[in-house]
Amino acid sequence: YGCCCLGSIARTRFGRDPFDAEASFDHAAFAARAGVATRMLDNVLDQTYWPLAEQQAEAMAKRRIGVGFLGLGSALVMLGVAYNTEAAREFAAKVARAMRDEAYLASIDLAKERGAFPALDVERYLASGFARRLPKEVRHAIREHGIRNSHLLSIAPTGTISLAFADNASNGIEPAFSW
Repeated sequence: YGCCCLGSIARTRFGRDPFDAEASFDHAAFAARAGVATRMLDNVLDQTYWPLAEQQAEAMAKRRIGVGFLGLGSALVMLGVAYNTEAAREFAAKVARAMRDEAYLASIDLAKERGAFPALDVERYLASGFARRLPKEVRHAIREHGIRNSHLLSIAPTGTISLAFADNASNGIEPAFSW
């Protein structure tokens, strides 16, 4: 009875001076957007009309959401960085870490404001494989305040939204074919 409450952030929106020798990526603005997306998706859970009581119960117990991104390949092209290079891998990792950290911090703030997800067992949650890799300060804040959403991230295929809402940006993590 779970749902897919997903939202992807278009990386191409954060390129500054694209296709120029001085091209850059606004990491701070991207990270801030990840926090906003977390709040937005959490609100969607409360505003959704659930056809079945079991769906609503599952959504409310775990409050699963999926903040993600699209346009990695297009952003790299805008920055003049080849997809299969160390610079591209470092860029992707930096942006993914920022998205992760800001989404988790926003969910912790939501837990302070609205409460943690009802099914939360803090010790079991923090012992999970993914949670053990979170930054120490994030794990500490979860232990102290809880977290609003059981799941926060999803890098889903974004074919339709890439075309319809992101000005034909590359979808998911795939690069454009054969530049």
